[in-house]
Amino acid sequence: MTCASLVPLALGACSGERPAAAAFLAPGAEGIDVSHHNGKIDWSRVARSEASFAYIKATEGEAHIDPRFHANWLAAGQAGLARGAYHFYLLCRPGAAQADNFIRQVEVGADLLPPAVDLEHAHNCAPKGDRAATLSEISAYLAAIEAEYSAVPVIYTTPAFHAEWLAGEGFERHPLWIRGLDGPPELPYAIWQYDMRGQVPGIAGPVDLNRAAE
Repeated sequence: MTCASLVPLALGACSGERPAAAAFLAPGAEGIDVSHHNGKIDWSRVARSEASFAYIKATEGEAHIDPRFHANWLAAGQAGLARGAYHFYLLCRPGAAQADNFIRQVEVGADLLPPAVDLEHAHNCAPKGDRAATLSEISAYLAAIEAEYSAVPVIYTTPAFHAEWLAGEGFERHPLWIRGLDGPPELPYAIWQYDMRGQVPGIAGPVDLNRAAE
């Protein structure tokens, strides 16, 4: 594994080549993100497509495990794709407990993409505490994940959520994975989710498409 394809997890490992926020993927690399909603996936066909990496939903909240996570995780690895796992963060639940849920399901490995957390309004619950308490719980989640995996977690988010919750709150060191369906994000990003209805061989129906920063 070299910097020409997938850069090691230690951010900035290829000194001077690229901004640290994008250092774990090759510039312009194409990828997908999936969950059980995508059904059974033929990962060998995916690996023969333009997709070179995949983020796979592992967990949600304190206890939910994506029912296809372990099958997807094993098959994606066997097919040779660079893979990472993500957690859908619930704003109404404790951060440390959510981190424990993710850690119980996702292995630690030096050849894996850094873990990601999905922070957005859609399908979420209202925070139980005030703003400071909610941000503290998010920080607790991120700290626990970084300690376990020795990698700075990636934050998947939308421009609206970022502006409301994350901007100026001390999360700048986290690589951003931004949804931008109308064009490249204005925010500095490591990954751009540019399509939520893409087509990839091996997946029946639409799938999210992503591209690493150039």
